[in-house]
Amino acid sequence: MLAARFIQFSWVLVIAIAWTGCSGSKAYVKRGLKMEELGMMDQAARFYQTAVSKNSYNPDALAGLQRAGQWVLNDYLRQFDEFRMAHNRARAVVVFEEAEAYASKIEKLGVRLVFLESARTAFEQVKNAHLDELYADGVEALETEDFGTALEQFSEILRLQEDYEDTAALARIAYCEPLYREGVQALDIEHWRTAFTNLERLMERDDLYKDAAELRALALENGRFAMALVAFENGSNRMGMETKLRSFVQQAIAKSSDPFLMLVDRENQALILQEHQLALSGVLDGSTSVQVGSMMGAKAILKGTVVSCDVNTSRLQKFDQAGFESYRVERVNEDGKKVYDTKYRSVRYQEYTRSRSVNLTIQIQLISLETGKTEMSEILTRSLRDEVDYVRYSGNAKYLYPATSSGTVSRSGRSALMRKMQNRTELNSESKMVDDLIIDCASSVNRLVENELKRLVP
Repeated sequence: MLAARFIQFSWVLVIAIAWTGCSGSKAYVKRGLKMEELGMMDQAARFYQTAVSKNSYNPDALAGLQRAGQWVLNDYLRQFDEFRMAHNRARAVVVFEEAEAYASKIEKLGVRLVFLESARTAFEQVKNAHLDELYADGVEALETEDFGTALEQFSEILRLQEDYEDTAALARIAYCEPLYREGVQALDIEHWRTAFTNLERLMERDDLYKDAAELRALALENGRFAMALVAFENGSNRMGMETKLRSFVQQAIAKSSDPFLMLVDRENQALILQEHQLALSGVLDGSTSVQVGSMMGAKAILKGTVVSCDVNTSRLQKFDQAGFESYRVERVNEDGKKVYDTKYRSVRYQEYTRSRSVNLTIQIQLISLETGKTEMSEILTRSLRDEVDYVRYSGNAKYLYPATSSGTVSRSGRSALMRKMQNRTELNSESKMVDDLIIDCASSVNRLVENELKRLVP
């Protein structure tokens, strides 16, 4: 019986949906007819399109779209003829492409419009003449070194016809030559990053253009900025923080996307660190570590200090909460049938809360080994908080409800209560939270270094 009712309901639902679609389609057909009566064929066509999209089997909608759609297509072709006769070939090409796109869109709705072959023939003639014009204008612009205009003309040619004469080669020149010249100019004034960027963009289009590959390699070699990471310091009360921070910073910088940023190898880092620490202690003068850094290819050292790392964990708090447990009471109604009434009895359940917060502060410094100048000094502060809030009940939680502030059953609050029954009971570990903050700081340090490098290596 239940299955039969479900099937009956499904059919009613399908019929209702179909009727709604048909009803909507008919309404749009009526609007389309009204627009036709007013001579507004473009608007009529749009209404018929909507009608067909709502019901692709509506004969009135299909017929209306055939009439109005053909009018719209013919109007496009009329404009094409006007521009063609006025020798405005660029505009004629655009309008004809719009006509083709419109006819294709209508055909996808199941209505094929009449597209005269004579119009296509006329378009081919206009397009060929337009291509000749574009080519001549592009060559002239290239000869006068107006590379932007030349590229615009050649790009339009390639859009219309990919194999038109030697347009592809000329377009590459129009694109690559200004980038090449800007790259060479940047090299002359030692703007290594600018040179590299322009030559890199050029080579994405043509990796064999002139000596771009050699010049790009030269820019990268001259502009490369090598750093050494000295031992970090720990001003917090947690052991090993400096080593952990240095390790994560090194990993982040090693993954940097900046092609000019690099770390010197571990052996050289150790030597630079040793000389730098001697200079700081006064055993050597400051110029010694600069000389060592230069010999090892390093231009700067990165120093870090864990200023503080505070972890605060609250004690587990327990709250007795008032609630209700539902139960059913059997009784016999007036017809002599057994029925059940839902009743509620007062109960108590327990809610537990606990929280943990971690606050981390670090300082980072980038010091030039060429000048001894501090190029960057930043303090980063990061915080993370975790908390648990869960409920436990000794009875049958399936029938548990919270109480309102006035002491009545809160049905609306039951969903939130059930979620608390499923919540986790343990806080994230201190070590995980500390590590998460260190990783976040390390990523920020990498971004700071990358931004500073854009200034140091223009």
